[in-house]
Amino acid sequence: MASNNSPGGKTASWLYGLAVGFLLFSGFAQMPIMKRYYIADVPGLSWTADFFTTSFLHYLAAALLLGVLAWRLTLAAREGGLRFTWGPATFWGWLLLGALVITGGFKAYKNAGLFISPFTMMILDLAHLGAAMGLMMTGLVVLVRGRKKNAPAA
Repeated sequence: MASNNSPGGKTASWLYGLAVGFLLFSGFAQMPIMKRYYIADVPGLSWTADFFTTSFLHYLAAALLLGVLAWRLTLAAREGGLRFTWGPATFWGWLLLGALVITGGFKAYKNAGLFISPFTMMILDLAHLGAAMGLMMTGLVVLVRGRKKNAPAA
């Protein structure tokens, strides 16, 4: 988790984890897997099969993640450096998070009216999904191997 030199402390770490967790859940829920694998049939989870509900939750969690990232980066920069022990544990993880933010931004901008060709949209969708899967696998590797003592510079 967060150490004493982590910008924002434990509150920011919990908010970051909450945002990432809801993003993962709502992102997978936007694919038709919740109904197909009977997750939506579990009492209290029928809302997971509703695309518009999970889409709204995904946007809300993305806004929370962007807010936490801005808050922590601002605190880290003000404290005299961008070395910290939170978020993606590797440079690769930060690169994937950046790809997620950029592809997600284009996808959201498209929903606001920007024309993006179907082929380009397919590439954006695959890049977004690939970056999410890559970030998830990176996180699993870090959990299994453990985080190194020296946090990467961002």
